[in-house]
Amino acid sequence: MLLDIALVTETLMNLLRMQIATSPEFPKVAPLDVQAVPPDRLTGDHSIGLYLYHITEDAQYKNLAAPGQDVPPVRFTPMGVNLYYQLTAHSDLPVASTATQNEQTMVGLAIKAFHDFPVIDDDTVIGGTKVFPVALQGMNNRFRIVLQPIQYTEAMTYWTAGTLPLRLALYYQASVVLLEPERSVQRVGRVLTYGVFTFPRGAPYLEGTRSTVTFTLPGETTPRSVDVQPAEAPVTGKFVLFGSDLAGDETTLLISSIKFNNAVEVGIEWGVVASDTTIFATVGPTLGTGTVVPGAYTAIAKVIERRTMPDNTIRNFPKTSNAVPFVVAPRITGILPPDLSQRVLVQGGVFQDATGIADDAVEVFVGSSSLSLKAGATLNPGEFEVLDAANLRFRYPVPGVASGSIVPFRLLINGAESAPNWVTAP
Repeated sequence: MLLDIALVTETLMNLLRMQIATSPEFPKVAPLDVQAVPPDRLTGDHSIGLYLYHITEDAQYKNLAAPGQDVPPVRFTPMGVNLYYQLTAHSDLPVASTATQNEQTMVGLAIKAFHDFPVIDDDTVIGGTKVFPVALQGMNNRFRIVLQPIQYTEAMTYWTAGTLPLRLALYYQASVVLLEPERSVQRVGRVLTYGVFTFPRGAPYLEGTRSTVTFTLPGETTPRSVDVQPAEAPVTGKFVLFGSDLAGDETTLLISSIKFNNAVEVGIEWGVVASDTTIFATVGPTLGTGTVVPGAYTAIAKVIERRTMPDNTIRNFPKTSNAVPFVVAPRITGILPPDLSQRVLVQGGVFQDATGIADDAVEVFVGSSSLSLKAGATLNPGEFEVLDAANLRFRYPVPGVASGSIVPFRLLINGAESAPNWVTAP
């Protein structure tokens, strides 16, 4: 590893000087000068230019783990980079044809040098001399030199010497150069014992949710029940999540919604009980410190398996499932008969919440007629008002509902509808 990437350039220049000097063709280009300058700044009768024109980060080294617990960890891991070089030759000999041939000779010798030494490390020696400069020796560096397959049709775009004509140039990649990280000041503890555990079951998977809605039709005395998917249950209502691999040493649910953007974990407080294929739960009145209001929710199963470590401590291995939807419906516990002013009180919940129910999120239907939210100080016929979290009321007569008729009463909050109920118009 290194901090100064100029040392890589110096290494490649050393290689060119040393290896070309061993060639029988060397007298044609002696005395040879290797320069690390752009091609338009090359001077001399026998000059090779090796110019670093581009750098990229090596993807393989992007996610290395830090050796300790230092923050941020990226500062304490080596950064791998690839260096891209342009190799050209230049000759100021007075005869143009001789100068051009001399440039071609130097390029050919440079190609041969990099071909013969595609990998450079501490053991690379030419003529009894190490190629690495002193500053790199003993640092465990290893550079690979690769000739880039630049198409001849694209060569002109790589020559950036202003208005100069097209010139002979080669392009090389040096990889991987590791930039030295910061020294770690924190270390994790040594591993003195280890444990290997197998988990025969897969990750938990939820297929969906289901609940039972119970209601009694007008004129009947026996309640009817229907199963609905996704589940629709009021607070204190029961619902079921079904799937596979849902049982472990402990199973909980991660519940989220528009009101609860961050999932809240629930267990015994929501009556969560799991078997391998089913999770039974009861909608609780709260999630964390917030109130559960009607609306759409999602649930994720979190299954924990516990294992005893070699030091006799217990470690949890949690797995989470996919998310499935369910609906918390408004609960209606009673609809009282109209009073002398033909106002009807509806009891249940949750009808009001400052953080979870907006004024326009409550909808009331009597029959097919939609009631309006109370607009003034007095509740007028055909309007409704929310008194508190557990009570709302509306007032007859309602347009389109004849006196004495039995019609459905529908309450929707945040798009979630209550179980079927019926009212009789006075």
